[in-house]
Amino acid sequence: MKTILKLWMSNAVSLAIIDALSSNVAFMDGISLIMTALVLSVLNMTIKPVLKILALPFSILTLGIFSLVINGFVLKLAFELSSGSYISSFSTAIFISIVLAVINSVVEGTLD
Repeated sequence: MKTILKLWMSNAVSLAIIDALSSNVAFMDGISLIMTALVLSVLNMTIKPVLKILALPFSILTLGIFSLVINGFVLKLAFELSSGSYISSFSTAIFISIVLAVINSVVEGTLD
């Protein structure tokens, strides 16, 4: 349970930072940001591992680059499932997923 809360909190902080830095990501209010972080955390724990296993041949062929597409897909799906959140396109989702991973690493490091 502790890891779920830590993941949710780090996603919320990271999404808030990305919202402040990027005009391609927007949230109506704090509740939509928190709900998007929750949806993203749940998707990362449930659907993302299944997608990584299913896409393993593509990841091997592309030397792991296809993982960026999976991360972008999960992020775009989280924004689609959450009301009050907006991300401009799938290519933006791929780029933001890279930035999100970097910011999450820093935020999780400070939470320990």
